[in-house]
Order: sequence, then structure tokens, then C-alpha cells
Amino acid sequence: MLPDFPRGRPPRPWPAVALVLVGALLVGCGGGSIASFVPSSTCGADGRAAGAYPELEARLPASFHAAPPVSVDSGRHCSEAALGSLITHHASNVQFAGAVWDLGGGTAISSAIFRLPGTDLPADWIAEFYDIGARTAKRTGNIETSSPTVPGAGQAFRLDTLNDLSLQTVLVWQDGPLVRVVLVATPVSPGASVRAHDDLVDAAAAVTVEAEGP
Repeated sequence: MLPDFPRGRPPRPWPAVALVLVGALLVGCGGGSIASFVPSSTCGADGRAAGAYPELEARLPASFHAAPPVSVDSGRHCSEAALGSLITHHASNVQFAGAVWDLGGGTAISSAIFRLPGTDLPADWIAEFYDIGARTAKRTGNIETSSPTVPGAGQAFRLDTLNDLSLQTVLVWQDGPLVRVVLVATPVSPGASVRAHDDLVDAAAAVTVEAEGP
């Protein structure tokens, strides 16, 4: 079980860009465009930009709690450094889109979608990426994994970890040939609760499922 939140220490600021578990695959967090990135070109260099893959961006939730995301972009991962454990599955040109909501006070969520052009992308591969990333990252601890059922989506992979004074969750599930990912970070602080964090995870998953469409 994750421990109770410690008391007596104020939370360190934790903006959306600091969701450490996302690693190279946390999309939609700014990052900016890469001048040489041509989405239709052969996958040689990593790249991301708003509007790079509009058909993927269109599959993301348009709002969360009636608020639009603060950032939406898309791109691809081609290099071994960016792909990480996906290299072991001979995956290349993994394309993504993501949206981020900064809810203030160190709380943020991201909804992302991934695909492998020309073939199905197994959710297990993306889950493995996050699992390895969490276990090898600095300052992560109390890592737990589980297999919850996401209403409307089915079984998912869930990873929870503490990163300094941030409680972070990654939720991964299959959406046909695509993979959906929800990431949530909330501050560990006096008065905070795991239940409130879990409620936010459930809400972020629900709007992501709604975006899947029929």
C-alpha cells in the first residue's frame, strides 16, 4: 500500500512538465516544435509540434471539468533514446498526441494516445515502458502496479508512485489498434487524500473513454 501522506512539510511545486513517469513519452507538455520535423517524412529524427498529427489530436478529450487543455501537441519517437524499452519489440515511428490540464497547486493531468502506423500497438508495450521508467528514475519510490477495470474501456495497467512530494499515477489501456494513457499528479500535503487523487484518476479516465467515440 502507498503510505499515508506525510505531514509537516509543504509540497514542492510540481508543474505539468514535471510528470517524471512520462519520460520521453509524456506528450503535450510544451516541449515546442523541432524545426527539421516533417510529420510525413521517414522516421529518422524525433519530433513534436502542435498539429503535427491532427487526426490523433482530434481523438483527445476537448475539455476536462469544462476547461480546455493548456497544451495540445503530437509527434513521433524514432530514436533509441526516446523509444526506450519499445526498442526490444522492434518498434519504431511510435506516434503520439497528448493534452495537458494544469489544475493548479501542483495538480495536473495528461491524456495521451499512441499508435504504431501499419500495425496494432499492444498496450502491454506502453505499460512496460512506464514500469521500467518508474523503476529506473531518480526520486521515485513506493511503486505499485495493478490491473483495474476502466468503465467503458476494460482492463487497464495502473502504476502508482511517489516522486518526492508528488503522488503520480499512470493508467494504460488498449483502444483497438491504439493505446490510451492517462497521467495524474497531485501534491502530497497536509489534508490531501489518496481518495481525492483516485477520484481525479477516475475522472480523467472517464473523459478519455468518452473521447474514444463509438
